[in-house]
Amino acid sequence: MSLNALRLEDLPIIARWLDRPHVMRWWGDPEEELSQIAAHLVEPNIAPFLACEGSRPIGYMHVYHANPDAFWAAHELPQQTFGIDLFLGETDVIGRGMGTRLIKLILRRLLALPETARIQVDPAPANAAAIRAYEKAGFQRRGPIDTPDGAALYMTIDREG
Repeated sequence: MSLNALRLEDLPIIARWLDRPHVMRWWGDPEEELSQIAAHLVEPNIAPFLACEGSRPIGYMHVYHANPDAFWAAHELPQQTFGIDLFLGETDVIGRGMGTRLIKLILRRLLALPETARIQVDPAPANAAAIRAYEKAGFQRRGPIDTPDGAALYMTIDREG
């Protein structure tokens, strides 16, 4: 499994996935989401990735620096808190542990950076599959939170020591 920097020419794949019911359920309007993902290509605090199994694209992930974000700045976060959001786009990889593998892959990268203090996620409380994948990867439930996207379950991994 690999994470490759998202490129402009990858957006048609992302658009196709955003139209799938299993993605749309949690990510919202496909056109709005695609516009936001396209904007991530030039935003300095967000790194978008195409997740691949071998050479085959299977999903999308982005990592964001939470501290400069207007919403997260209102919360008491350790400096160098990073957040992740992702989805698996290909239906045949769902339920095979790919989400957990993808999460663990980005965790290794982020925790290899000595400045990383916390990694956070905020899945919808009803998204049991995502919550399970995050827990398998080591995230701890911290409690409910209201985000600009609606109710969420705040989950974190904090650097030890």
